[in-house]
Amino acid sequence: MKQKTIKNNFITPIVSDSEWTAKYPKVDREYVWTYPLLHGPEEFRAKEIFSEPNVPIISNDLVVYIHLPACLFRCPMCPFYVELVKSREQIMGYANLLIKELEMYEKTGVLSKYNLKAIYFGGGTASLLFPDDVGKIVKNVMKCIKNDGNVEITLEGHPVLADYNYLSALHSVGVNRVSFGIQSFCDDDLRVMGLKQTAKSNFKTLENATKLGFNTVSADMLYRLPNQKPNDVLIQLNQFLETGITSLSAYSLELSVRQGEQIKMQASEEEDKEMFYLINETLLHKNWNHTAQPDYSHKSHISEETVVTWKAPQGQTLGLGAGACSSINGNTYFNVHSMEEYNNVISEGCLPILSGQKYTLADAMSRYMVLGARCFNLPRKPFFDAFGIDMFDVFSNEIYQLSKLGLVSKDEDALNITRDGKYYVDNISKTFYSLENRCHVQPWGEKMKGAVAKDYLSII
Repeated sequence: MKQKTIKNNFITPIVSDSEWTAKYPKVDREYVWTYPLLHGPEEFRAKEIFSEPNVPIISNDLVVYIHLPACLFRCPMCPFYVELVKSREQIMGYANLLIKELEMYEKTGVLSKYNLKAIYFGGGTASLLFPDDVGKIVKNVMKCIKNDGNVEITLEGHPVLADYNYLSALHSVGVNRVSFGIQSFCDDDLRVMGLKQTAKSNFKTLENATKLGFNTVSADMLYRLPNQKPNDVLIQLNQFLETGITSLSAYSLELSVRQGEQIKMQASEEEDKEMFYLINETLLHKNWNHTAQPDYSHKSHISEETVVTWKAPQGQTLGLGAGACSSINGNTYFNVHSMEEYNNVISEGCLPILSGQKYTLADAMSRYMVLGARCFNLPRKPFFDAFGIDMFDVFSNEIYQLSKLGLVSKDEDALNITRDGKYYVDNISKTFYSLENRCHVQPWGEKMKGAVAKDYLSII
């Protein structure tokens, strides 16, 4: 393995404390999806990913996340980096690049320590991939990383790009879980949001997926739509449940600056909270599991990818593809986002790593809390076994402050997010940020646009 110096040329922006977090009782709307952030100032060297970590590794369970930052069209509220394409044919060859990237990791030997639990195809629009290419990627991942054969394989699909024949082909190559960006079954709402699907295509997509026998059929639902009232949300939720889905992610709509007029028509924060608890209580009453915020499922359909990624003690994530994020071996790092740059770097036999952060001990301990809060239960024992200290002592001040607000509660075995705390998960997560990570914002994809590394790590 030959090293070329990689310069950490992108650090997540620093903002003021007042910009960084909304103070309770205001809900923080910055979705905390990765941690630690790129807080520097030390140069990140990609070769260190494959050396002994300088923090304890709590779990060797692994998710392989496959990222395709391509779409046929941009949804107006989307904050991610995407490149617009005209057809599936335009990304032919991308699967071969992903497999080459995977093979580079295999050469380093780092994958030998992991237990594969889930493969997740996301985007962008993952359903732009041809089913044969999906199958080829799955086969190679399963061959490279030890597993018991019972691996959850999820592909995110757009209703416009997931007809019966496509879904049937996915099922035949081993995909056993599908997730669709349905959002609503009201054509007027879909039109106002600038989305391309229709209520008819949404219903048909879910009907087809259910008929084909995927283990789990999941859907995304947006609420707090322009002019929507709490009772409308209840009607909307029941429409989703009547389709027979077994998993649901319910997101409060965040509109972009491109939708300024619609922001004025959105529900107030008090109504938003009412909508949140209407969804929560309805699903819990129906015996659904609230696995993580915003993810619900039947208790026999809990997502392995969600559990490994978020639930304390967290596992590892290997991200493959342009713009993918990884958290392995005590490092968080990002691939270059441009698909052209990704192609060039992979073709040269290099890993396409843009920038990253090697965990400090403070990063590792706070990561357990920051991500784990999203799953509402933070057990003490795995923390103590890993770090040799009680998390109630390490975070005594943070826990005290959150307890005073009624957002968390302690018992002998764990810190638990209360019913009141569920609405404030991101506020809670940010309370546990280490000093070095405070006031750094999440690295949403559009902020990475145009960033390239000066040097990449060659794998020979």
